[in-house]
Amino acid sequence: MARIEWVKTRLDNWARWRCQMAGNGLGFASQAAFLNDPSGSERTVKIPTDEIEASITHEGVESLKASRPHVYQVLYCMYPFGLGVSGTCRRLECERANVYALLDVADRLLSAWFTERAAKQEAARAAIKRSSAT
Repeated sequence: MARIEWVKTRLDNWARWRCQMAGNGLGFASQAAFLNDPSGSERTVKIPTDEIEASITHEGVESLKASRPHVYQVLYCMYPFGLGVSGTCRRLECERANVYALLDVADRLLSAWFTERAAKQEAARAAIKRSSAT
């Protein structure tokens, strides 16, 4: 099955954030953004990490820990640990098809989780609006 691209993008951002967290003790950048420009003629492009989006994605991934431990393990192997499909297969002792299937399940579960979270936030905003109007 095809991956849900916007969920995959969020997971990529979460992986960068988790790596920063592992290196610095927090999930936030270790230096000011204006210091990211390297001196000299060689320039590299850094993909910015959205800390807020990554922390929300982290909540979504962590919500799978108890209910879907296999999905949780695959996400950690693939994203923050960066093992790829082959490394994940070796680590979890499973077939490639299982990893792809679990990634598909993860995309669908996280998509539903993000949608529910957005609906709850919208309902809370509407309730606040109604209470402030009276």
